Order: sequence, then C-alpha cells, then structure tokens
Amino acid sequence: MTNTRTDRENRELLRLTDATAALDQARSILRDGPPKPGNERLLALAYCMLTFGEMLKQASHGTVAQAYSGPIALRDKLAHVPHRKLNAEVLATSVERAASEILPLIQARIQDLSNGRVSVFV
Repeated sequence: MTNTRTDRENRELLRLTDATAALDQARSILRDGPPKPGNERLLALAYCMLTFGEMLKQASHGTVAQAYSGPIALRDKLAHVPHRKLNAEVLATSVERAASEILPLIQARIQDLSNGRVSVFV
C-alpha cells in the first residue's frame, strides 16, 4: 500500500526544506566568524534567519510548534528592526542554537514526511 502526502504535507515538506537551506546559508556566513556591524554579511545573516523563521512559521500551518517558537519570534523582530540595530552576536548564537536544537527536529520531520508517516508536530 502506498501512502501519498496531502497538499498540506507537501507544503510543509517544502517549507521545512527551505528552512534547512536558509539555516545552512546562515551557518556558511558564520564560518569566518560573526560579521561586523555595517558589513553586508550581517544583512545576509539577518535575511537568512528571517527566512528560516518565516519558513518555520509557514510550516506550522498557523499553529506555532513550541520547538519553532524561538526562530519565529526572532523572525518577527528581524522583520521590524532597523538594519543599524542588528546584533551579530545574537544572530550567531541563534544560528548555533537552531543548528543544535531545532535542525534535528526539522530533519526528523522531513524524514517522516518523506516516508509518508503522518504525525502531529507540536
């Protein structure tokens, strides 16, 4: 018997894949250390984390999963903070935390969706 994903599950899978790509890009930006204020690497890092949080928000289908609440809150702040007030250390810490705590959850959910397993993620 073949399990097929619903449209909602397909959208969730795409958003989680996009979130993973955004986090990977953020990690790449940080390979040379946190960017300096005013450096365009800082803007790129902020954009990656904004995208990461946005994709998790969309993957949550309007119900924020507890595991995603931190990146979504960061996304909400980044969407409204002037670029001159970006804090490279806060962003770097957020990337590290997301990579160690949230990325494994995302990867497990992607695996579940790819294998056709349906579960509620809260």
